[in-house]
Amino acid sequence: MTEDERTTGGGSGGGSDPDDAGNQTHSCKAMYQIAGNQVVLMSRKPGLIPTDADPSTITLLAVGGLPTFDDDGKVDIRGTKGVRITAGVMSLPMLSPPVTSDSTDGVEIVVDEMQSITIQRGLSPLSQKIEMAPNSITVDAGMAGTLTLKAGLSQIMISAEGITIQGLPLVQIN
Repeated sequence: MTEDERTTGGGSGGGSDPDDAGNQTHSCKAMYQIAGNQVVLMSRKPGLIPTDADPSTITLLAVGGLPTFDDDGKVDIRGTKGVRITAGVMSLPMLSPPVTSDSTDGVEIVVDEMQSITIQRGLSPLSQKIEMAPNSITVDAGMAGTLTLKAGLSQIMISAEGITIQGLPLVQIN
């Protein structure tokens, strides 16, 4: 058996090259589709003993074309009943949200008690951010932003200039 025959492999798994540590790359110039009734994409460290291996990571990245890669990359995620995003320590199931839930109806973002949820727009001092962290919820409209809470014709507006409370038909402070 030649060296090429030993490393080529067969079947859908391809070969194994000792120089690439088991890495596989698939590429095409048109649509690449994986379809099935249930599709699972999983990243995990090999074996049962923790190692110095890189962290388990899945990256979904859509980039545009050269030279900037920023003209039309887009990721669409849709579930006709719902989309559920969870984070938590798998070894502590009583503290970690389940990966799936039959009651998901819409979009859910659920993390364990010691983790945070952050939504941020921008990276400058003008950035806006909503953060739910252990023991706090912060809504930051940015240095020049405005935060408005509305219900019917009443509203509370917070801006750099101050706070305005408008109540129709009345404003009552206890």
